[in-house]
Amino acid sequence: MTLQHFGWFLGAGFGVQGWGDPTYGIGYDWKQPTIYQDAARLFEGGGLDLFIIEDGVAVPDTYGGTAEVNLSNARFVPKHDPVPLVPYLLATTSKLGIVPTLSASFYEPFTAARLLATLQHFAGGRLGFNVVTSGSDLAAQNYGLDKQVEHDLRYDRADEWVDVVRKLWRSWDQDAVLEDTRNGVFADYTKVRPINHRGRFFQVRGPLNTVPPSQEPVMVQAGASGRGRDFAGKNSDVVLALASTPERMREYRDSIREVAASHGRNPSDIKVLFVVNPIVTANAEETASVRTRRAQLTQAAIDEALQGVSYLSGVDFKTFDLDAPLPELTTNSNQGTLDNFLRSAPAGSTLREVLQARAKKDGLAIIGSADEVADRLGEIAAIVGGDGFLFTGQVHPAHVHRTLDPLVPALRRRGLLRTELGDAGLRANLRDF
Repeated sequence: MTLQHFGWFLGAGFGVQGWGDPTYGIGYDWKQPTIYQDAARLFEGGGLDLFIIEDGVAVPDTYGGTAEVNLSNARFVPKHDPVPLVPYLLATTSKLGIVPTLSASFYEPFTAARLLATLQHFAGGRLGFNVVTSGSDLAAQNYGLDKQVEHDLRYDRADEWVDVVRKLWRSWDQDAVLEDTRNGVFADYTKVRPINHRGRFFQVRGPLNTVPPSQEPVMVQAGASGRGRDFAGKNSDVVLALASTPERMREYRDSIREVAASHGRNPSDIKVLFVVNPIVTANAEETASVRTRRAQLTQAAIDEALQGVSYLSGVDFKTFDLDAPLPELTTNSNQGTLDNFLRSAPAGSTLREVLQARAKKDGLAIIGSADEVADRLGEIAAIVGGDGFLFTGQVHPAHVHRTLDPLVPALRRRGLLRTELGDAGLRANLRDF
């Protein structure tokens, strides 16, 4: 088997951890950094490359026109801003990549460039940033807009946003700072220049007024639509990807690599990491029990599934009859989420049939003993020919230990997981293989 890159994607963001687990609230507080620091130490010790923290800036009320399901179940809300958490995670680790989420729709590029440059100095090369375009109208309404701008236009803006951020990081030459105390010259002014960017969306003079880091932060992105894939292949170092079968994973990775090559990039410099949810069980009996429980289409399970896809897609699935075929659906929001949901069952299926198919297939879940999960990850990696995986799930201690304690040794026995991270930074670790 071939070494794979692994990370952890905290899809719930800096929010409630452990709600619904019997251990919720025992000895920790989700609003404080401690449990995230504990998790980061375990990720680093387990040889994971990076820790990605999702974010969102709205209280979802798409599903049924109310926030009840989301607030009752602590889904997508409440959550803190992940950026202030970064220094706490850096302080408790020395090799793990830390990746907060920033919105190219709501962060001005100068603010983002300055903030990320500062954090990268703290990080010593271990910082990344997950770029999103924030498709939610609810989020847009918190920033003075009636609704979010058109999908592809958001990516046009994000392309320019990335370009401006990188121009600002490069507005100081690497040898601009002299610190020449003998001659009284701190920096060579001829090596610090305005960028004078005048584009379609941004007008930024520059230069950056802080010293850029020696290593630019690693960029993560999750483009799933055609336009999103073009953006990811052109700009990203890591692509956060969703696909429910190895065949779809391979198709997606191949498409990203083709885009990268078309932009003159080396496709091998981009790591496409697929989100999976490993559910490690003790034995076959527990595996069967977990599968049975997950396949039960209770009203709570229906609400849980539909509130998530409603918020992320902007389509209120509460309005559809569960037992009528779904109409043709489009969205200006997260097209990849909607497409992945609808493709769970054949065209013309009812909403209930889509939900049943997802429950039976387990979606992103891989259920079994540690050896069974590790074997399955190895099989998928061989089919995809890919780069690795992002585990997902909340980071309350019981869940992290339940997952990693048995799974890390099983992956290492198969030669899938490295035994130690390098100390040259996140980009170097990603390019080790």
